[in-house]
Amino acid sequence: MRQKKTAVPSQRAHERSRALRFLPAHPLLSGFTVAVGVLLAIALAATIAGISTVLISIFLGLFLALGLDPAVRALERRGLTRPVGVTIVAVLFLGIVAIVVFLVVPATVRQISAAVNAAPQTIAAMQQADWYLNLERSLGVDLEAVIADALQSIASLSSFLAISGGVLRVGFGVIGAVSSFMMVVVLTLYFVSSLQSIKNALAALVPFYRRDRFSHLLDEITRSVGGVVAGAITLSSLNAVVVLVLQLALGSSAPVVLALAAFFITLVPMIGSVLFLVIGSIATLFVSPVAAVVFAIAYLAYIQVEAYVITPRVMGRAVAVPGVLVIIGAMIGATLMGLLGALVAIPITASVLIIIRQVWIPRQNSQVTAPED
Repeated sequence: MRQKKTAVPSQRAHERSRALRFLPAHPLLSGFTVAVGVLLAIALAATIAGISTVLISIFLGLFLALGLDPAVRALERRGLTRPVGVTIVAVLFLGIVAIVVFLVVPATVRQISAAVNAAPQTIAAMQQADWYLNLERSLGVDLEAVIADALQSIASLSSFLAISGGVLRVGFGVIGAVSSFMMVVVLTLYFVSSLQSIKNALAALVPFYRRDRFSHLLDEITRSVGGVVAGAITLSSLNAVVVLVLQLALGSSAPVVLALAAFFITLVPMIGSVLFLVIGSIATLFVSPVAAVVFAIAYLAYIQVEAYVITPRVMGRAVAVPGVLVIIGAMIGATLMGLLGALVAIPITASVLIIIRQVWIPRQNSQVTAPED
């Protein structure tokens, strides 16, 4: 009993000394240091926000370069040197860019302009259709008044933009988009040509005894991310071709616009195809309800073929990312950075999975005994 009475005060003294150990010796200096750290963090966040456009261009160029790297490696396996392979891939990439700039973009602009000009006649014809009248009766809503209010709001918004200099801002936005596009193209070519040098420079920053393992891990990450990016672009291109063929067959007035929308939306795995199924079906309603049903059935059939036949062959060599992680990563990325964030989230998720599988799990498996207290 005496030992317990003497142990309690000593234990309390020990706990008191441990609590005092965490108190700063100079509170004023510590508070000033924390305040300076907070200000520096705010300044860093403001700087990153200010150069966000440049950072986005760099990330896009890097991911496109990683997506082109599998083609370079395929040419190397056929006996070509890397400089020759990079040159061939760069020429093909510039050819695709030229096709987009001189063919796809003008056609998209023409079709959007034609759709806007024909919108009143299209809406008037739709309001006289039997399916529209039946839908209006079943819903018990005056859809004509709703559409009129929406058109009035759009007209008011256009007038407001014209009065407040919105046209000028749109012009500057177009100029900024063109310059960013050119910057992404240049950065992509640079990253493709110097990807191996960049990896060697990163490996040189690691201690020598870890350099081989780091280089192997970095090669695995770039190979897997490149496979994911290249596979996503391939699948999206197939989606765009299928949508273009279907819309041309159904008599759509904007097939190129819908195909371009399908390309960008379906870059997000799993979610993108289902999302565009809804968007494309609604857009095809302006042709006719029968055309919308035909498009929905045909595109749904293609989604099944893509999921069970095409995707395993295209993504076979890329790292397998569980579907739940794809959805979670896409949602987080879309919340942070919109569509671009959803696109970038999938390769980042694949990289994290590689690090966990090749670094974290082996390290945990090597700990066969509990640590000593």
